[in-house]
Order: sequence, then structure tokens, then C-alpha cells
Amino acid sequence: MSRIFITGATGFIGGEVLHGLASNSRLAAKTVALVRSEARAAQITAKYPAVEPLIADLDASDAIASAAAQADVVLLWIQISGASVLSGPEIANHSYGNASSRVYSDVEDIAELHRIVASSPKRIVDRLVTNLASGQPRVRTAIVYGPIIYGLGAGPVNRRSIQIPGLARATLRNGYAPHVGKGLSAWSNVHVSDIAQLILKLVAASQDGSGSEPKPLWNKDGVYFADAGKIPFGEIARKIATVAADKGLIESPAVKEVDAEAAESITAHAAVLLGTNAQTKGDRARTWLGWEPQGPSLEEEIERAVLEEAASSARPNI
Repeated sequence: MSRIFITGATGFIGGEVLHGLASNSRLAAKTVALVRSEARAAQITAKYPAVEPLIADLDASDAIASAAAQADVVLLWIQISGASVLSGPEIANHSYGNASSRVYSDVEDIAELHRIVASSPKRIVDRLVTNLASGQPRVRTAIVYGPIIYGLGAGPVNRRSIQIPGLARATLRNGYAPHVGKGLSAWSNVHVSDIAQLILKLVAASQDGSGSEPKPLWNKDGVYFADAGKIPFGEIARKIATVAADKGLIESPAVKEVDAEAAESITAHAAVLLGTNAQTKGDRARTWLGWEPQGPSLEEEIERAVLEEAASSARPNI
């Protein structure tokens, strides 16, 4: 068993992973979670008494470095690396809402993925992580690039995602479901419990001291996609509108095309998050970790997400 240091434990994905660590004593002898306040620490320890909170913000580099140095496994979420790394040409050309047939495998396309990351000026940390072992051979690193992540999280604080709740909220507010451009672009999607299970499988694999034949899991090979399905954003909008109309939350199942500028009223960076293509195949985790998504599909989750947003808007101070 390992000592684990986790940041982002009050977030959507980090909280789900923390829940998994706390529920499986075989993975961690001790889990230390970075939190920014006493209030957040209390929320974590109330649900997971065995977790040790470290109260500091992300500028407390000495405290973070010390905690990381004492850990066997570090799970770092300033943010999980997003699959928008695959959308660079569309973003550069301001091309939103168009279809693409390109699907990236984290095994077959690994060389191209490294080239994409190397050419992106905003992916400095990604490059640092994948190249770290060249100077420190004992280090094992991995990056998980998240698609649309949906579902109700099990963590102690933030249990909601961004893209689908944002679309549902905009639909209820405006009386129609928006889609960016023609609505033909698509991201892959995965339930939050499934991406957490992938990460937990990486934690378990990092503790493997069996001396068996090395697997291509880490460092330059340690690039992971997690996918359970894909639906074009226009189709997601239509499903949200249909549910909202069937529940009497809007008058009709109307959808409407919006441009990139108008999309920003849905959620921050909506043109990218809802109008580009990031279609992926998580072959590495399936082949080498035995990972398979088990959670409900996005289609199954849309009704719950719409009803949750309706309930939230009906409550004060939400």
C-alpha cells in the first residue's frame, strides 16, 4: 500500500477519486488531500475521517513539494488535462459546430498525440509530465485526457460537471436548447465513476512490484483517453430539449443554432467545449489495465441532469 497525495479533492473528478481511495483500503495506507480552507477540510473529514487534510492554496509551493516528496503516488488536479488538446486547428480557425470523422487512439496515434502536445504552447505541464522520467528514471507518470464527463459525483463537495449541466441550465433559462453552429461536432463522453476507476487502476498499477514484463503504461506511453460513447452536440441539445418539454419545464422541444460569441452565455469557453471535435478511443486502459466503462450512458443521464438543474434553479442562492 502507498501513501497518496491528492490535489483537487473537493472537485468533481478529484472528489470521485478520493471517494474511491477512501472506499478501498488496499490502495492507500494514507491519503493526504490538499484543501484551501478549514471549511473544506471539515467537509472532507466528515465524510472520510481517515483522510488527512493539508490546508494550503496552490501558491504554497513549499508545502505542496513537501507533501509530494513524502508520497508514493501524487494525483494532481489543477485541472485534469482536457481533450480540447485535439481541437487546436478548429480553435485556431474559429471553426465551430462542424462534423469530423477523426478519432484518436491513445495507442495507435501516440506519436501524433505527442506532436500535437509539443506544438501547443499551452501544454507546458503536459510536456513536463511525459518527459519527467528522462531525468528521473524511477518516476512513473501518466496523463488522463478527459472527454465530456457526466453523471452525479460521489465526492464530498462538488458533485456536478460542466458541459451537460450548463446546456441544461441554458435550455431552462432560454426556453430552447442551444447548439454551437450546425451542432455536428462531437466529443467522446464518459461517466465520472468510470474515469475515476481508470485513475484508480493506474494507482494500483503504480504499486505493482511483481517484476513481471513491463507494460506500456507510463511516461511517454502514459497518455490515456477514457470513452464510453459519443453524441454530436446538436443531438445532445435535442435530447435535453425533449426531456425539458416532456417534463413541462419549457413550452416546446425547441433547439436553436448559436454562434461562438453567443455560446459564451452558456458556460465559459462554450465555443470550445460545445463546438469542437474531440473523439477518442481509450485503447491503452482497455488493453493494459482491463478497464471498461460500467456507468450509465450519457443518454440515460440527460433526464437526471435536466431535473437536477430545474431543482437547483428553484432553490434560493443557487
